[in-house]
Amino acid sequence: ETAARRNPPADRSLLEAAIERGGLHPFFHAKVSMATRKIVGAEALARIATPQMGFVSPAAYVELAERNQRIDALTYAMARAVAKHAVSFGGLPCSINISPMSLERTEFPGLMAKAIEDAGLKCEQFTLEVTESRAIEFGVNAFDTMSALRQMGFGLAVDDFGAGVTNVDRLRNFPFTEVKIDPAFTRLAMQEAFAKAALVSCVRLAREYGLRIVAEGVETQEMWDFMTWLKVDEAQGFLLSKPMQPADFCELLKRD
Repeated sequence: ETAARRNPPADRSLLEAAIERGGLHPFFHAKVSMATRKIVGAEALARIATPQMGFVSPAAYVELAERNQRIDALTYAMARAVAKHAVSFGGLPCSINISPMSLERTEFPGLMAKAIEDAGLKCEQFTLEVTESRAIEFGVNAFDTMSALRQMGFGLAVDDFGAGVTNVDRLRNFPFTEVKIDPAFTRLAMQEAFAKAALVSCVRLAREYGLRIVAEGVETQEMWDFMTWLKVDEAQGFLLSKPMQPADFCELLKRD
């Protein structure tokens, strides 16, 4: 497979191709149980197909879509692409990233549900990860939109927790079901006593709120051992698996 490249210049025509003509491709990154080391879920990572560079990371395209009011359309396209492949995963839970901006649209829950259900799947199989890596505030409709998503069966995750802009009050004030610890937070906790103490505190708080806790960026046995000691629920990282194209991920599931 072609490795995804980071931070290419965003091209409006490629964005529209991704939305309208199938130029958006999901790679799947395994979520592994800390208790059994078995695959218990997958995060779908969007890749944009480009003529010269192969598959590229979509970060610049997400920002372009947000600026041009196309982020919802991009998210629906991703949901349809993920659902198309998730049919063959035997009911494995899947996660899809969404923008905080989408939570302002009251029609968003219904259209996300339609994208999933049109593939013959149920919303309960999917968790929507709300990114915290950029300082986008939740708007006035966020709580009602998130509540509607939860009523439809979607899980809701705080993504990139500890990336620097997370407001801990969000864990208390919004109906999240999962916290995903940012990889940089994980790495820093292995180096600094203060960061380690902060991570321990965050995990304790999330557990008190009844949230599932996923550690991202688990790259070494030392990190795995630390997360085992913390008693987080699940882990992702190169120690366990890399993001894979759908066919390769299906083979990984068969071997697990």
